[in-house]
Amino acid sequence: MKKGEKISKSRIEKVVLANFGAQVKFLRSIVAENSINVEGKKGIEASVARIVRRKLTDMGVVAKYLRANKHRPNILSSWGPVRSRKSVTLTGHMDIEEPLWGSRGDWFSPQVKEERMYGAGVLDMKGSLSAYIFALRALMDLKMKPMGQLKLIFSVDGAGEKSSELGLKFLVKKGFRSGGALLAKPGLSKIAIGHRGGYRFCIKTRGETVNTGRKVWEKGEKGRNAIADMGLIMRKLASFDLPYKPAKAFPSRVPVFTFPTKISGGRAVNVVPDVCEAWGDVRLLPGNTDNQVRMWIEDKLSSLDGVDWELSDLFYVPAMEVERHEKIAHFLAASAEMFLPVSPKLEGCGPWNEAWILTCNDTPCIAGFGPEGQEGDESNEEWINLESLKKFTMILVQMIYMYLGDKREREF
Repeated sequence: MKKGEKISKSRIEKVVLANFGAQVKFLRSIVAENSINVEGKKGIEASVARIVRRKLTDMGVVAKYLRANKHRPNILSSWGPVRSRKSVTLTGHMDIEEPLWGSRGDWFSPQVKEERMYGAGVLDMKGSLSAYIFALRALMDLKMKPMGQLKLIFSVDGAGEKSSELGLKFLVKKGFRSGGALLAKPGLSKIAIGHRGGYRFCIKTRGETVNTGRKVWEKGEKGRNAIADMGLIMRKLASFDLPYKPAKAFPSRVPVFTFPTKISGGRAVNVVPDVCEAWGDVRLLPGNTDNQVRMWIEDKLSSLDGVDWELSDLFYVPAMEVERHEKIAHFLAASAEMFLPVSPKLEGCGPWNEAWILTCNDTPCIAGFGPEGQEGDESNEEWINLESLKKFTMILVQMIYMYLGDKREREF
């Protein structure tokens, strides 16, 4: 079978359904493990990593631990001919953000009700991790002999907004590359061929403090209001005109500059404030950078006489996009059409994630396409739709098969 050819839908459905009970059991086992990403906590993902590695080993697949921190093991696994230059990667993080809903007893006691599994991290993104493993299981059961490598990454420290040096960045620095990759964030209606970027910053103004009852303040001889100076900065930054180029993945979207989103200053109602801090948030399109925004801010504020201000970076994530004709996007879309009633859109998503780390390092990565469900908030539990998980696993089987091709001559 050549690259781009398909397995019959019925054969994929049969083999995925045969293993789906085991997949649900496996998913329950990793959701039951507490992998909440808490700063300073040791071994956040360790118990999940052990279960994942044991499962892959039991399947006869080599799964290696790669650590930037001895307590935080990434897992890298590959299946297929070692010397092949052709590869496709499925990547996802094992840690989860702290839930806002329910109690700890609810979070790590996964329950299945009416085709839904409830639990912390079940949708983002332990359900997808189970699909990676059981898509591989299905391909092995189909006796596929791939002409390239399927690579699986189960990373640490990927659940938050900030990019960690312990997970995907560490693996890329170690030389990881692939022909294409999928980060299976939730949602089957869109194949996210990009994500917007973000830059967050803080501006601090410094003035001179004095009691408002002092004559020197009354006569203007002493004191400078740092909050009033921040007001001058706010007016200067009110009109955002950062240059940008329209992006194919984000039709009609523009960069968005929001300042301030938070402000702090002053010690007492009768004291002139000597320090004020204000924070800002910028949503970026591909081509925009943190340096570009910094230069724009500095240029706008350069004409402010007498204002003592300082600009500090908080963090930066670049926007990225993948061409629609990339193999990973093309084969994923073709596979999805076989199993979904409505073909997914190919466009960018709003929230950024770790896909940029791979895309900006020669591995085009889809930034989202995965099982359906509900992300938890203060009033709603997190759950995954098991039927969508089943469909997603089938889509992965077909996509991998199309991407890598099969050495066997027999056609299905």
